[in-house]
Amino acid sequence: MSVDLTLIGQMVVFLTMVVLLGKLLYQPLNDAMAARTKKIEDGLAAAEAGNNAKAEAEADVKAQIEEAKQKAQEIVSGAERRALEVSEEAVAKARHDGELIIQSAKEEAEAEAGRVRQGLQKEVAGLAMMAAEKIVESELDASKHKVLIEKVIASGVSA
Repeated sequence: MSVDLTLIGQMVVFLTMVVLLGKLLYQPLNDAMAARTKKIEDGLAAAEAGNNAKAEAEADVKAQIEEAKQKAQEIVSGAERRALEVSEEAVAKARHDGELIIQSAKEEAEAEAGRVRQGLQKEVAGLAMMAAEKIVESELDASKHKVLIEKVIASGVSA
């Protein structure tokens, strides 16, 4: 086999084609593929970051829900304690008011009993005076009978 001008021409054309294809076709194709690879990697990284952000957000939401539940429980407990305190205060006030009513009723009953006693004393005194008048009418020694009547009245009042 002899090396002639045709073979050298074909080699030059082949090498020129390889260089041209490398610069004009393979290099832009490789650049486009590298850019696409980078874009895909960036997209995967963004997806991973999104998943991480989503997980953090879910954890934050869970923590906030738990905190809200705890605060709600504290509010309910406080309301129950306050309701119990109000109930106990109402019962204590009702007992106090009842004792005041009972005391007032006792005082009123005692006052009424005193008025009744005074009325009875006056009535007894009136009856005694009537009896004394009748005795005086029948006997002339009124001074003895008056002393006797006063002693009876005094012993009846203190009894």
